[in-house]
Formats: sequence, C-alpha cells, structure tokens
Amino acid sequence: MNDIATQTPAPERANPSPRVRIDLISTVVQRALPNGVRMEIRPQRPVTAAWDQALPLFEGWIQSAELRVRASGLTDGPFFAALEIEGAKVGTTVAAAIGSAPAEAGAGPLSSFSVELVVPLALLAPHAGKRCALRLILSPQSSLAGGRKVTLARTIFVGIPGYGPLLSALDLLESTDSVLVDAPERRLFDLQNPEEGLWIGTGKWRLRLFADWAKLEGEPFVIDTKPSHVSHRFQRDDDAPAVVVEDATRRAGGRRTYTELVLDSSHPDLLPIPEEGKDIALDLTVEHALTYGEHTGVCTWHAALPVRLRDPRPLLKSFQRLSAVGIDFGTTATVAALYQKGYRALLRLGSGSAPAAKSAENPTYLLVEDHERLWAEVERAAAGDTRFPNLLRIVRGSHAAREAMTDSPNAVVPELKSLPERVLSLDQSPQLRDRERRRDFLLDESRVRILVRAYAYLLSRAINRPGQDVYLRYWLTHPAKFDERARKLLEEEIRRGILLGIPEGIPAEEIVVEMSASEPEAFAAEVCPELATYPELEPVISKFGEMRFAVFDFGGGTLDIACGRFRPATEQEAEELGSRTVIETLQVSGDDHLGGDYLTHELVWLTHQHDKHLPEMEEKEVPMMRPQTVPPNNLANKPHLYKRSLAGRQNRFRFERELGLEAVKFAPENEPRRAADLSAARLDGSEVRLESLATDVPALHGKLTEHLQTRIRDGVKLMKSMLAIAPWGSEGDWREQGVTILLAGNSSRSAFVEQALADELGIPGLKVWRPGSSEPFQQVVLYETPQRTERGVTIVGVTPKTAVALGALKIANREVHLVRRAQGFSYFVGDLRGFPPKFVALVQMGTPVSDPSVFGPHYVDFGKWDTKTPLRVAQEYVAGKMTSNDPRVSMIPTGLAAGLVGRLFVCVSGPDELTLALQRDGQDPLVTTLNLAKYMR
Repeated sequence: MNDIATQTPAPERANPSPRVRIDLISTVVQRALPNGVRMEIRPQRPVTAAWDQALPLFEGWIQSAELRVRASGLTDGPFFAALEIEGAKVGTTVAAAIGSAPAEAGAGPLSSFSVELVVPLALLAPHAGKRCALRLILSPQSSLAGGRKVTLARTIFVGIPGYGPLLSALDLLESTDSVLVDAPERRLFDLQNPEEGLWIGTGKWRLRLFADWAKLEGEPFVIDTKPSHVSHRFQRDDDAPAVVVEDATRRAGGRRTYTELVLDSSHPDLLPIPEEGKDIALDLTVEHALTYGEHTGVCTWHAALPVRLRDPRPLLKSFQRLSAVGIDFGTTATVAALYQKGYRALLRLGSGSAPAAKSAENPTYLLVEDHERLWAEVERAAAGDTRFPNLLRIVRGSHAAREAMTDSPNAVVPELKSLPERVLSLDQSPQLRDRERRRDFLLDESRVRILVRAYAYLLSRAINRPGQDVYLRYWLTHPAKFDERARKLLEEEIRRGILLGIPEGIPAEEIVVEMSASEPEAFAAEVCPELATYPELEPVISKFGEMRFAVFDFGGGTLDIACGRFRPATEQEAEELGSRTVIETLQVSGDDHLGGDYLTHELVWLTHQHDKHLPEMEEKEVPMMRPQTVPPNNLANKPHLYKRSLAGRQNRFRFERELGLEAVKFAPENEPRRAADLSAARLDGSEVRLESLATDVPALHGKLTEHLQTRIRDGVKLMKSMLAIAPWGSEGDWREQGVTILLAGNSSRSAFVEQALADELGIPGLKVWRPGSSEPFQQVVLYETPQRTERGVTIVGVTPKTAVALGALKIANREVHLVRRAQGFSYFVGDLRGFPPKFVALVQMGTPVSDPSVFGPHYVDFGKWDTKTPLRVAQEYVAGKMTSNDPRVSMIPTGLAAGLVGRLFVCVSGPDELTLALQRDGQDPLVTTLNLAKYMR
C-alpha cells in the first residue's frame, strides 16, 4: 500500500516531517488467557484504505482484550506515533522502530520502520456500532506537538453481547504407544516434566492436540472449530524432513478443535541437548473462520507448548549399574520383570480390558494393519541401521491385538513364540489377511523374524519409555524342550527388537540379551526361596538340608518339567559366584506340543468332528483349522475342509469364543455353551448358521473331558518317569525323598491337573496346597500370592505365570545362582522282545551322556539289526505292559542306509541324541547320529 495521505486535512507545511510511506497495515483484537494461550481476531482480508474493515467488540472480551494496530513501511527519519479514533487520541505514544535502508532502487535516504499501537478494548466500547477512522499521529517529538495525521483505514466496531470465542482448555497428548499397544496417553504435563519429557533419538512421536471451546450454543457468532490453517515453529516449505509435521487430514472440529502432529525426536536440528535437557517450544498458530452478523473474520490462537527433550547419554554410567530385566517370552503371554526405584515391578504392555490380576501377562500377539508397510519399514530401519521404526497404523500389539481377535481374527498373529517351528520346521504358515488393506499374505523365515522383532521392539519401548531408566541387560527364558534353531532365531530377533527401542545415543555394544535359563528353572529360582520359609516344608528341609523340587510348568504352548534342589552354596560356589544359595538342576524335559492353547484348539477340533456336528459341517462346507497335534487324515470324507484357509482359521476362534471352550479345560463341571445361532464361515467366504451346536452338549462334554484327562495324564506320566530317574541322593520314592511338586503356568490351575496328579502319583483325595491354605500339605504346591501395599509401596503379586519372569530377574541379579548337573538321556529306547512281544527299554531315561568317539561299555548292544527296522522310543515305560500298538511308543528311523544287516550298538551322546554304530563282519562300522527331539515333539 502506498498511502502518504488519503484525506485532505489542513494545508501541510512545505517540508512535512516525518515523511512516511506505509506499505503494510494490520489490525488485531487480542486477548491473553490465563493458561498462556493468546487469542486474536482479525479481518478476513488484508487491511487497506480501499474498504471498511469490521472488528468485533465481544462483551466478554471488553475488560481483558486490546486492539493492536501495526504499520510498517519507509520513513525519512525517526518519529513517535499514537492512534487517533474519531478525533481523539487513544492509548499511549510509542517510538517507531527504525531499521536499515532498503535495497530497492530509488528509495533514496529512507529507512524502514515499524510501529505497533496498543489500545485497551474498554476504551473502544463507546464506539460500538460506529464506523470510525483510524489515524496515525506522527511527530519527531514524543509530545506529538504539531504532529501530522495519516488515515490508515475506516473500521466498523461491531458490538456483540456474550462471551465471545474462548478456549477453556488446551492439552497436547502423546499417543504413540496408545496407537501401538493401547497404552495410556501422556498429557502435556508429562511432556513438560523435566524428569520425563522425551528421550532424544527415539524417532517419531504422535502428538494429539485438543483445544476445548467454552459455551458456543446460543452465541451471536459462528466459529468453525475445525482449523483452516495450522503453522508452527518448525514450518518448512520444501520436501526436506522436518522436526514437526502436521497431519492436515486429521483435523476436526465440534465442541473441541483437534489435529495431530508428528515430532521427530531424532532430527539433527534439535541438537545440541544440554545434560539437564531443554524445552523445545512448538509455537503453534491455529486459525478458524469466524462469522458475526454480516461480517467475517479470522479467529487465531497461539500457544508455545514447550516439550522437554532429554539426552540419555550422560546417564549411561547410571544405566550400567541397573539390574537386568527378566523376560518370560511365552507362547500365549509375555511377562517382563524389572526393578524400579529399588522395588520389583511387572510391566504392562498397553492397557486393554484384562483384569488387574492378569494385567502384566502381555499377550504375545500382533495385529497386522498393513503387511507390506510392515516389511518395508522394519527392513528400512535395518538397512539404515536406525532405531525406532515408525510402526504407527502398521501394527498393534499385546492386549490391543488380542482384543482384535473378535472382529479381525485373520489379521492377528497369535503365539509368536511358536512361529519359527510352525513356519520353518513344519511348513504350517497361517494364512493371514491384514486389517487395513484386506490383502492376504503368508509367512516365511524373514517375515517371522520381522514379526518377532516388531513385538520385542514394542516391549522395549515400554520398558525404556521416557520418565524411567534405560535398561541395558535382558535375561530371557526358554522352554525346557525347545528346537535349537527356533531358540536361536528368537534370541537373535528379540535382541534386535529390544535394540530398536533403545535411544540412539546408547551404543549397541552396551545392550546384552541372553536366553540362558529354562522356564521351570527360573520358576524355581523365584518360588523356592520363598516357599522354603513356610513351616509346612520345615520337616523335609531339616531332614535333607535342602529343598527338593519338581516343577510341572503347564503353560499355554509347552509343558516343561525340571527336577532339582534348592540348597546352600558351597564355599567354593559362594566364592566364585557371589551367591549364598543355588538352584541345582538335576534333569529337565518336557513336551513342546502339550499346553493350554494346544488343548483349547484340540477341543475346538473335537467339537467340529463330533459325530452329531460333523455331518452338518460337511454338508454346509464349514472348514476348521487343524491343530498341529492332529496329523493330516487323508481318509476324511472332505479333506479340503481341513486345509489351510482363512475361513478355517476364523472358525477356530469363533467356536472357541461362542462355545466357551477355553473354560472347559479348567474344571469338569464347565460344560460347553449351547450356540443356537452360531454363524460360521464357509470356504467360499459366505456365512452360514449352524443348528447342531445347540444340542447334545452332555455327549460332547463327555468326549472333551475324556480327551483332557488323557492328554494331561500323559504329561503327568512324563514327570513321574523323571521323578524316578532323577539322582536325588537317597532311597525311596519321590515323597520319601522329600520332593515338592511345584505347579507353574496358568494351565496348571486346571482341576484336571489336580486329578491327574492324584491318579498317577497315587495320592487319593489330593488337594493342591497354596500359601495360607488350610488343606493338608501333600507335597504338591501351587504358589501364588496377591499384590499388596506396604508403607505406600506396591509389592507385586506372584502367580504361576509371573513367577518365571521374576525368577529370571533373580538369576540375572545373582540373588540365586543356577547350577546344572550333566543332563541324562530324556527317553526310553528299545525293541520288541519276548512272546507275546512287548516293548523292552534297552536304553533307560536318565542314562549319562558318554563320548561316542570311544567304543566301550557305554555302547548298548541291540543285537542283530536290519537298518530298515525302526527304533522304538518312549517317554514313559512300564515293563511288560507295553505292546507293539501302544500309543506311547514312537517308531523312529535309524538314519542308516537301508537294506543293511549287522550288529547295532547304541550310545547316548546327548540328552536328546543317540549315536548308532552298525558293525558288519570285515567292514568298518557305519556310524550316524540321531536327534530324537525333532521326532518326539
């Protein structure tokens, strides 16, 4: 705007001073709120003398707001200025800010200037409803004597009753982990807290902005609460990565203004961060369209919104002194135990609807929103050696993923721990479909690795979140019987995932992740020191000077058994290990296909296959996902119903949920629910209603109960065999030797377990003893203590599930040291002998491991042998009772070249390994090594 004077006042002097050229004018009604927010109302168009602007005088703004008039341009010298309205000076006199000479051609001896004049809105109240001229009074003297008057614009002051637009509350919520795992959001107070805030180098954080408006209904104005424009301190006009980016697609209005921002805490523009941290102000400016009467304007509010950034590197030495984190990476749920402020705590990964008693049992589940973006983002992080991949709206984990099973079962990957075996060894990749794109995908080794890594990353984010310490050491547990390839894959990917959740300033070599303790050993490390103090165990501990135990860990995916003793450390052990007590493992074994989740799936399968239901299933083409423990049956009438399909997977979870089959395995009185209108998925993707599931519940219940009894008794028989061969060091059966059976894992709460123990171990009327129980102590214990508060401190509760992670924490911190005696053989191996032929164990469970390279008496003579004849292997042995068709006996090929005959010698070369030597006259013996673990799963 070029306006020396637009009116014709009194004749000017020949050389008026100062001479000004006004290029820019702005008028703003501004109000500062107690919460630090600054609100402004300005005309919708740039202010010029060519049109009359309108400014509202809201009744609620009169006493606390002010009119700010800004003008800038060129001047030939310094001057003072004031504002005049309708011939009267209003507000104070101010000196113009004089700048440097402009670079434009023909400017002459001129300098730039700017001036801002402030008038309390209360002084303008008398002008409400009038059209007024805004003029500048200019003079070289502060008294404004002889000052010139320059008209800026004509303004209509519109008087409006009511409060006017007003923000009643403002908050900035950090919701990254809320999206990923449904964790509670952190509020602006947390983000500004000097002890919390954000760690620098932790990637992108999703910030949700909420601005609540005071009463809008009935007000004589209309404001569009959805932002029309948002800007901030880190605004960029190019495509380069920015510190802060607003997602304009997320803007919303209504009773509150909403938008989302992404703050990149790893951006180099934020550096340096001093040791004490620093505040980074976002300086948000948000604009809204405003209508009052026949006039329009723009309502803008400004908020600094500082966020505290902290650098973890100066704290590295204190992090190095922290204890380790104990993690039980379970098939169904994962538990992490750690010390916080000197007290043990259990991590909750998200919130969900789980009851408080199970809140720390974090489901080992992932919900895949977009599988292609997942592979790409994790691989991008790996290729660039960066941490904190951006998985927002790509995956969800833990409780949030588990709850999605109801609506999106095919997008949920459950039981991540068993994926390596299912996909790599058994070629049983589940068929999946991501939730957002609705596209199918299968898993291979690289994708399994990414899924495990993504879950471990979510776990690491929660453990090392801002506001608490960064943990550098992690002690993981594994099943007693576990495929070595799967164990190695899990250890590698969990380490990589945990590293992804560590702030970038912490060197990778500082992070230690070990998978070194079996789950039953860790359970014993937690429970035995506490249980040994109870008076019920005092007689056996006094007699033997130690606590002898057998852990029966019946979890979601595996049955793990460990026999051992909790004893004082020898002087040498105490000197070497720094611990006064020892968990000594005598023998471990287990079944990695006998767990609560396997049983539930088997119950679903048996329901589908029940003779009263199967005809309807086959007639209506209702498929079912086959359990891993059920071999393919090529003789089925419709085998295509049991091949891998999304519909079969979906039906598995529908049957389980609608029929209440999860509860059936915990007590004989828990019958399946009748489902009169259960809707099932057909192979073609359509839905069909089933009728037969509303009838014949007693017959189905009887079949399911019989199955549960048989399967659980198989596990108890395995423990019974181990009790008989463990080298306890004294005579008699397990009870006479003072062994206490410890029940671990959530599935051990089942009444079927109690009954199987009573039947197989010969304890009529057995009642499992719990701490504080009035039942007689019969050397079978389920150790569980509730959470409690002492002196304001929460003492974590111990459950059959959480005890494993808590025990891993004790082992990692050398509170209890783990010692393993050389493990004996885990099976009975033999042949059919006698008439009628019966299985005879020639190699006994517990046989010591020997050196196979030296031929000697440790080689057992199996006699003349045809290599086509398989070995017979069992985990249970009853002499003279096991026939050739006994289901407890498995036939395992020798691995020797077929069609040869010689004398077979067998040596135990490992707990799960045999070395076979076939001797033939005049020839070198044929030798092979046979790993039984992969056959006996």
